[in-house]
Amino acid sequence: MTGDWEIKLSTQTGITTWQARFEQDGDRLGGEIDLGDNEVLSLEGSIDGTMLTFVIVVPDLDGDQPISFEGELAGDRITGAQGSFSWYGTGDWTASRK
Repeated sequence: MTGDWEIKLSTQTGITTWQARFEQDGDRLGGEIDLGDNEVLSLEGSIDGTMLTFVIVVPDLDGDQPISFEGELAGDRITGAQGSFSWYGTGDWTASRK
């Protein structure tokens, strides 16, 4: 799991692409996501077998917005679950190892 990944978030507002660096230590996930515009956020989560979850917290004038991700790892791809992604809207996500 450790390495560089490209995340694609597909919601009713369109497709958003982020760059991520995951670091796996046992069942713990850490790392960071680059949202672009010099905004790099820490991520924290866990992995259990092929299932993973992680959270990022996006700063906002109305208060920090946590965004949760759930997905399944299969080789160099992650298929994300349907979810609500704050002001990005509802949709799903995928990731591929770079």
